[in-house]
Amino acid sequence: MAVRFSFYYAAIFLAVGIHMPFWPAWLKYRGLDPAEISLILSVGVWIRAFANPLIAHFADRSGAHKKIIVISAGGGVITYALFGIADGFWALFIVNLLASAMFMVLIPLGENLASRASVEHGFDYGRVRLWGSITFILAAYIGGWVVERSGDEAILWMIVAAMIAAFAAGFGLPERPARDRPVVRFPAFVLLRQKSFLVFIAAVSLLQSSHAVLYVFGTIHWRDAGLPDQVIGALWAEGVIAEIILFAFSGAVLARVSPIRLMYIAAIGGLIRWIILANTTDIGMLFATQWLHGLTFGAAHLAAIHYMLRTVPEHMSASAQSLYSGFAVGLVMGLTMLVAGGLYESMAGGAFYAMIALSAAGGAAAIWLARISARDRVA
Repeated sequence: MAVRFSFYYAAIFLAVGIHMPFWPAWLKYRGLDPAEISLILSVGVWIRAFANPLIAHFADRSGAHKKIIVISAGGGVITYALFGIADGFWALFIVNLLASAMFMVLIPLGENLASRASVEHGFDYGRVRLWGSITFILAAYIGGWVVERSGDEAILWMIVAAMIAAFAAGFGLPERPARDRPVVRFPAFVLLRQKSFLVFIAAVSLLQSSHAVLYVFGTIHWRDAGLPDQVIGALWAEGVIAEIILFAFSGAVLARVSPIRLMYIAAIGGLIRWIILANTTDIGMLFATQWLHGLTFGAAHLAAIHYMLRTVPEHMSASAQSLYSGFAVGLVMGLTMLVAGGLYESMAGGAFYAMIALSAAGGAAAIWLARISARDRVA
C-alpha cells in the first residue's frame, strides 16, 4: 500500500516540480505581463476554494475517491494540452480555469486517502509523502536543464507528460472501504461552524500563503538577477531536500512535537526566510536560505495533516482536507498571489517584506489555536 501511494505522490509532484518554478516563465514567454501572470495563477488556485469542497463532499458521501482522481487526472492531460493552442490572455485564462479544476483536486483527495491509509495499514505518512518531494527535486533540476537547452516552450509539454504519469498512477490507488458511518449532509459546513477548526484554517492559510511571492516570482526574480536556469532549478530542489529530511523523520518529530508547535516553528522560519530574500539575491545566501523551506512549508504541512488526523472524524476527513487545500493553497493563497503582482511590479524583491507579516500572523493564529485547544481539554 505504501508503494502505491509513493508512486502516486511521485507522479503528482513530477507535475508540480515543473509547474511551480517554471510555469510563470512559460506565461511570460507567451507574452503576459506580471499583473496578468499573477491573475492567472491566483485564479487557478481560487478554484481550490470553490470546487474542492464540493468534490470532497461527494467523495465523503460516496467513497468514490479513486474514481474522481482518475477522471480528474485524465481531464488534466486534455486541458493542459489545450494550452498549446490557446492564444492571447483570455484564451489562456479560460483554459487555466479548466486545467486548474482538474488538477487541484488530485492533491487533497490523494492526501486524504494516504493519511487515512497510513493509520489503517500502519505505514509512516511522512516517508510516503517524501517520494513526492524527491520527484519535485528531480523535476525542478532536470526541468531547468531542459529549459536551458530547449527554451521555455518545453515547459508545457513536460507538464503534459507528467499529467499522463499521474493519470496512470491513479489506477493503483485503493478504493475506500465501505463502512457504516454517520450521515452528515454538508460536512464542510459542520467543520466551519467549529471555532477551533476555523482558527486552524486561518493559521495554516497564513503560513502557506506567505510563500506567494516566491511561488509566482521566485524564478523571474532570480533570472533578472542573472542566475542561470540550472542554478534556479537547484535552488528549488534544495528547498525540497529540506522537506524530505523532515518527512523522513516525521514519525519521530511528531512523537515529540505537537502539530500546533510545528506551526510555531513554521512561523519563525518564515520570519527569517523572507527577511533574507527581501534583501539579497546573492547566490550563497540563497542556497543557505532555501533550507528553511523544510520549516516554512514542510513543518506547516505536516502540522496540518496531523492536526486533522487527530481532531477530525473519518467521515468528514475528505471535506476537512479540501477546506485546508481550498483555503491554505486556494482562496487565501490566490488573493495573496493577486496582491503579489502589484507588489512585485513596484518593489521587485521588496515584495518579500509583505510575506513577513503573513508568517507573523500565522504564528499568532497558532498561539490562539493552542489556547482554544487547552480550554477544550479542560472543559
